[in-house]
Amino acid sequence: MTRPKTGGRQKGTPNVLTTSFKTAVVLAFEGIGGHRTFQKWAKENQTDFYKIAARLIPTEVVGDPDRPVALKVTFGGRYKPTETT
Repeated sequence: MTRPKTGGRQKGTPNVLTTSFKTAVVLAFEGIGGHRTFQKWAKENQTDFYKIAARLIPTEVVGDPDRPVALKVTFGGRYKPTETT
């Protein structure tokens, strides 16, 4: 017999440790030079950069069939969102 969940975090509430760690990473990133330093590193270490970047691309997108999800992946240049209906 399965009992309903009681107590604990509400669904969707981030873990405090995860939130604290993400904040620490952002502060460290800014402390070592932010995006300019990262861009310099990426130019010097392109293979490693692309390995990291590839992990950020969603591998599965689930949506409502009546409301399709639009996904646009661009490389190079600046992304300029376009309105879709």
